[in-house]
Amino acid sequence: MISIKKYILATLAFIIVGFTIAFVWHLVLFKAVYNSLKIYSREPIISLGFLSFILIGLAFVYIFQFFRRGKNPILEGLVFGLLAYGVLMGGVGVLAEGAKHTVTSLSTWLVLESAFYLVTGMILGMITGMIYGKSPRE
Repeated sequence: MISIKKYILATLAFIIVGFTIAFVWHLVLFKAVYNSLKIYSREPIISLGFLSFILIGLAFVYIFQFFRRGKNPILEGLVFGLLAYGVLMGGVGVLAEGAKHTVTSLSTWLVLESAFYLVTGMILGMITGMIYGKSPRE
């Protein structure tokens, strides 16, 4: 049974935490590196980035409910986050973007952006798992 309360809470957490990580990672911690890669042709449109986190968060948390087994929520969230966000989203966000855009150092792009998706996926997955917790059947 889908818990609307947990779904809303986990989705809000995904949006807030995920957007914060992305903002700090790309526009604070590694801003100089991304600028040196010259992958961006203009200033980022923050509202589109936020909208993407809303859409991805809605889907991520919805699908997580079918993935979870309810025995070890943090581990299940970690694995789900690595697969769904780290590998699936990262595959598009790293490989496809790197293939379409000219960057000054493809290896730097691949390492830095892969790390972003993997770390972010693990964090968002664990938070989602913690919000859902153990299955009531346990």
